[in-house]
Amino acid sequence: SYDPAGQTSFGGKFVPDTHVKLVELSVQVLCVLLDCGLSGDPIPYENKRGEPVVEFTEAFRLGFNVFRLLLARISSGRDLSALYRGFVKLLRNSFESRNSLLPTSQASLDCQQEVLILLWKTLDENPLFLDFILTRCDVCELVVPICYLMYTARRDVAQIGLIHICTFILLKLSGERSFGVSLNRRFQTKLPCDLPLFSGSHADLVSITLHKLMVNGSYRLVPLYSCFLTVVCNISPYWRSMSLVASVKLVNLFELFSSPKFLYSGEKAHRHLALILEVFNNVIQYQYNGNQHLVYAIVRKKDSFGRLASLTLPKAIYQCNKAFPASGDVEYDADVEERAAAMSVKDVDEAGGP
Repeated sequence: SYDPAGQTSFGGKFVPDTHVKLVELSVQVLCVLLDCGLSGDPIPYENKRGEPVVEFTEAFRLGFNVFRLLLARISSGRDLSALYRGFVKLLRNSFESRNSLLPTSQASLDCQQEVLILLWKTLDENPLFLDFILTRCDVCELVVPICYLMYTARRDVAQIGLIHICTFILLKLSGERSFGVSLNRRFQTKLPCDLPLFSGSHADLVSITLHKLMVNGSYRLVPLYSCFLTVVCNISPYWRSMSLVASVKLVNLFELFSSPKFLYSGEKAHRHLALILEVFNNVIQYQYNGNQHLVYAIVRKKDSFGRLASLTLPKAIYQCNKAFPASGDVEYDADVEERAAAMSVKDVDEAGGP
């Protein structure tokens, strides 16, 4: 029920804000309580008087966790709405506290990662909550702070865990058709970061954010590239109108993944190229009429697609050897040998003479 937007932090400069500390500690305690034991059965159970209870077979299972069971059985619309509004208010604080006209005029929370973990656990434990936010709420209110947190943390190695949990949430949501359709809502929120200017939908926001993480993120994000592209691929059949910025960046990703330096960097590197091609196919097949920007961007880079289409095994072997020459073919370096001889002490007597 805590609303950071309704709190001013000027008083906290002189007196500690106990509400913020209470929220942070509460989220951490909930994450710990929900992290052990077995997941609960979401099907409610009632006694003879119609009261909700926990059946004996469930309570005596090894690894029984009553907190996970209670979370899984939240079913009333009022409780689900309260959960959703709470997550939205806490996550939007990440950028709303920096968007105010007066610096530090709004209380800022430092538990965004814990809130995201709690959101992930709620989505995973309670199937009704996932269906509720996709059908009866504006899921874009969750997407905007998630993209903002990923965008601002892309270069910080200490925030890799936060990007992981954001990726898992987007993967979970993108598997639902309602999520892809909802992302077509127009994006108009002003974020306090160097996000490229574009006029488009929330699907463009997701695409541009994930593109930035792949081309300008930490090297530790490389294992997540397949997850990033899977998210874009999942929403692509419902992407009605792709912005010019998103179209150009997706084609640039194709050029990156089809380059010999990347394509032959590992035995599974070709999967990234296959996913980005599937994105193009989905958009052209299902949403051709509203995506003239993507078609134009592909036509402009037709040579890159032509090189991939004409790729043969001898050409691939030649490109691979050129991009990654064999380690045994080392050129002779006289300077290295002279430096090693000058530092050698094998032919030196005790006085230091030759």
